[in-house]
Amino acid sequence: MKAIVRQHFETEIRQARAAVETGNFETAWTALQRSHILGQAYPLPHAIAHWEMLKLAWRQRDMKEIAGQLIPTVLAIPLTLLFGRKRYLRDGRVNISDSERMSIPNDLLQILEQ
Repeated sequence: MKAIVRQHFETEIRQARAAVETGNFETAWTALQRSHILGQAYPLPHAIAHWEMLKLAWRQRDMKEIAGQLIPTVLAIPLTLLFGRKRYLRDGRVNISDSERMSIPNDLLQILEQ
């Protein structure tokens, strides 16, 4: 993972954790989705993003999100090692089908292209 990508990934994770602490779950989800996009091609960051999403879903008692995050959290590392750079960039939430393409924020695309 390039240093600039790692820096932004870690910033998004910190922002998500801070937002959870203050009960601002919408902001937390946005930061976690952004962290997922940044970390998706890298095994450990990908797993961390899903783990944080699972924890937030648990805190909110969102059963659909909990169920949807369990397998990606467990399989993030092996699947990323196999397919990480070949997959479409995704935000990591369960509300979108895996076959559906997403628009990625321009600022994140610029970070990933550096």
